[in-house]
Amino acid sequence: MKRVDFPTLILVTIVTLLIWLLAEDLTRQESTLRSAGVAFAVADPDRFAVEPDRVEVTLAVGGSNRSVSSLREIVENEALTIGLEAREGTVSIDDLAKRLNDLPAVSKTGVKILSVQSPTRTIKITELEELTAPVRPRLPEGSLVQDPVVSQKEARVILPRREAARLPENLTLEAVVDPKDMQHLEPGDAKTVDAIIKLPEEFASMQDVTIIPADARVSFRLVSRYSSVDLDKVYVQVQVNPATAEAFRITLPEPVLRNVQVETSTELAAQLEPGPDGEPPAARVVAVLPLSNLELERGLESKPVAYFMALLPDGTGQEVTASVNGDAHPSIQISVEATPAPATPETP
Repeated sequence: MKRVDFPTLILVTIVTLLIWLLAEDLTRQESTLRSAGVAFAVADPDRFAVEPDRVEVTLAVGGSNRSVSSLREIVENEALTIGLEAREGTVSIDDLAKRLNDLPAVSKTGVKILSVQSPTRTIKITELEELTAPVRPRLPEGSLVQDPVVSQKEARVILPRREAARLPENLTLEAVVDPKDMQHLEPGDAKTVDAIIKLPEEFASMQDVTIIPADARVSFRLVSRYSSVDLDKVYVQVQVNPATAEAFRITLPEPVLRNVQVETSTELAAQLEPGPDGEPPAARVVAVLPLSNLELERGLESKPVAYFMALLPDGTGQEVTASVNGDAHPSIQISVEATPAPATPETP
């Protein structure tokens, strides 16, 4: 029996395995890499914004098994970054595959990117400007507070340069307190609440604005809180000198004002609302229209309301702030007629 040459057999096996591995490595294939991240960047990212700054694409690639695996590992862990010129404007990229092939991260793998799904991209580059502005508190309308203090004295504003040109030189940001954070506070309370730092309302429509930091804390002592009440109708109350009241007949073609907005304390506002079971309000508002003797004698035809008054359950009155479509003194039409004097009986 012939003896087996084990050393030769082992050597042949190793050589065969190496040849197989080499062939496997050199064999070229085409493959698809999905959800590959591609980033767009400029040399000065603090001064320019890129939109979009990242997209996901599907790549059709060709190369050896090893090289394709290397590229797959790269795109699974990081985005392929394409550099753009730092200049405001729109950049159209219609050769995305070529730009990706030119990247060192791709070329060193030996892979060739054959095509890119959606090979054309439009990139918007915006030049930015950074400003620093003081921050003041802005509390909900109807809240009277003492000693409001904002934790953030200043904030940075980053926005497009073209938008920055619209801002005033003495720009002041506002730490805006949500009305919901004030609802359960009682007058006299010293509180600190969260606020969002924003541009003033007249610049609220500006886009692509970043404020750093975005939040602040506002501390204050609540003195009083006001609420807004919409009343469907408010009667006009005419006031005249009692001594001359019988000498004139005064009529109002429209004795009721409609859709009256009242701003008052939360306590009084609650009394102007119907009860939970439909009970009539405990207080009501009237529009006061005083008429002088001279106005009556002249036959005045219209006059603005002097003020609005809330008639309280205890019989007293309290002047309130009210308006009709923003008009605090709506005009009232008046009809004034002199009353004939009673006949004097003849003396026999």
